Amino acid sequence: MSPTPSRLAVAAVLLSFAALPGCVPGGRPSAPEGAGAAGGAGGMAAEWRWEAPPRASVGMPAVDGDDLAFTYGHLRLALFGADGTARWEVERVGLRDVAPRLTPDLVVAATDDGVVAVDRAAGRERWHVDLGERANAPVMAAGRAVVSTWEGSLVALDLDGGRVAWRATLPGPAVGPAAATPDGGGTVVVATWESEQGTAAGAVAVDGATGRRRWAVPLEPGGVSAPALTHAGTAVVVAGDVAAHGLALSTGEPRWRVATGGAGSPEVPPLALGDGTVLIAHRLGGMVLVDEGDMRWQASADAAVVRGGPTGPGPGGRFALPLDDGRLLVAGPDREEEVLDPPGRVSGVAVAGGLLLVATRGAEVNALVALNGW
Repeated sequence: MSPTPSRLAVAAVLLSFAALPGCVPGGRPSAPEGAGAAGGAGGMAAEWRWEAPPRASVGMPAVDGDDLAFTYGHLRLALFGADGTARWEVERVGLRDVAPRLTPDLVVAATDDGVVAVDRAAGRERWHVDLGERANAPVMAAGRAVVSTWEGSLVALDLDGGRVAWRATLPGPAVGPAAATPDGGGTVVVATWESEQGTAAGAVAVDGATGRRRWAVPLEPGGVSAPALTHAGTAVVVAGDVAAHGLALSTGEPRWRVATGGAGSPEVPPLALGDGTVLIAHRLGGMVLVDEGDMRWQASADAAVVRGGPTGPGPGGRFALPLDDGRLLVAGPDREEEVLDPPGRVSGVAVAGGLLLVATRGAEVNALVALNGW
């Protein structure tokens, strides 16, 4: 196990997260000359920063190519370039602060009662579907947007008009997002669920084109994460038995089990990496890097992990994980560990062009900050 991460000095952290000159709350991101030199410890510095209007939270960011999307204030969906250039904003009441999904033509976002889709190029709302249920972050499967819901559904929506293509019932609520096969076609969708009483939990796999159930397996309740699907054909979840489980995507049969030191959190999915490994986060503030059942590395912080999964690796080989007390753990194999302490709490993190995007909530002024040097 890596050594306990050290806190950054408060002054250094505030340098990295402080407002840059020329930034207007609710306006355009600022990236003035020399902005990247406003450094924190370990060489991290703010490349650019965008501030939301006072008290408005900034939701989890999502990245695709040169674009990044996020919601703020539960009222606006925004699309930026990875360099901090604002492309457009659209107003929609009831936007959730989970990560949107970017397709070549659309930005699809979850709402308190369904899903909204906005034209990616023009910034014009294409459709909104009222499902009567609280949707999680969308995934793509068989050319459709698929969402799990807090009320226990899996719903697939056609991209051209939002028509419900299929709907499947889960055995219990799904507080976290579903996952689709990372082959571009999304032929299989997996969701996890846990009963409101915490007495039962499990994972369910369905066909991405039809919604037909492929398999269902029970999991130990008491903290079940959202799933991640690897290129090796494995569905990975963290369960209440304080372990990560690798399940065969074709059958649901167990492939491996790795003790994690903490149970899962439904809004904290593992991070499947392109080389077949998976970075697993658990609710006691830890990250575990696993290669088909073999633990390669782990790190931990003295804090809970409740919302927002890990992201990375960055240019320096490190990963970032939001902690529920407001801090951010940044660590990687054979790399220095740091804990950032921005104002407020971290909503979510993502990587864009090598920059670490950090969204915050719960502060007087919340922001989306792009950090380099991580």
